[in-house]
This record gives sequence, structure tokens and C-alpha cells, in this order.
Amino acid sequence: MALVLVIDDVLMMRELVRRMLDRTNHFVIEAEDGETGLTLFSHHSPDLVITDLVMPNKEGIETIREMRRRKGDAKIIAMSGTTERRDNGYLSAAKKLGADAVLSKPFGRGELLALIDELVDRRP
Repeated sequence: MALVLVIDDVLMMRELVRRMLDRTNHFVIEAEDGETGLTLFSHHSPDLVITDLVMPNKEGIETIREMRRRKGDAKIIAMSGTTERRDNGYLSAAKKLGADAVLSKPFGRGELLALIDELVDRRP
């Protein structure tokens, strides 16, 4: 069982991730931007963060870097709706700057759950 913080400026995407996790033992808290996400991150110490990269009020890469600064062993999945050819390096930059894994939108429930299980199982 993990506490998962989902950060995405699109309400529908946050709801989709929540629904994907509904039948698991994971609990979800949500933030609509990086600033709100960092506040929830500090207050709740989630086991895992899933964050979008392109958002207002603090984009995802900056959010990931700040989370790494605050808690070096945080488990983070970065997600982006851009394709590999059009992502302008967002997903690869996120991986280099601290994301443990990356997901291209759209992604399936099985893909998400496998990553969550892998990252949560790696906790010390």
C-alpha cells in the first residue's frame, strides 16, 4: 500500500490515474500544479509522486528537482503527453534530472501499476 501524489494540471488526467488505482491498495492525493504538489509533498510525504511535465505555476522538471533537493530518495514518475519525436527532450531530461521512471501519455493501467509496484518495492 502506498500514498501516491498525482500532479497534473488537467483534472481529467488526475481522475484517470485515480481510477486506475481505485482497485489497488494505494491511496491518491492530487495537485493541479507543481507549487501545490510541493506543498502536499512536504505535508504528506507520499511514497510515490506521479507528475506531469508541462504545467503552469511550476513545471514538472523544476518540481522534480525541488523534490530531489528536499528528499533525495523520493520515488518519482514523470509523465508527458508529447510523443518521443515531439517531446523536446522533456522525458529524457526528467529522467536525467531525477525521475525514477517516465511514462508517455496515453499509458495503460498495467504499465502504470507495474512501475508503481517496481518503485514502491524498491523502497529501503
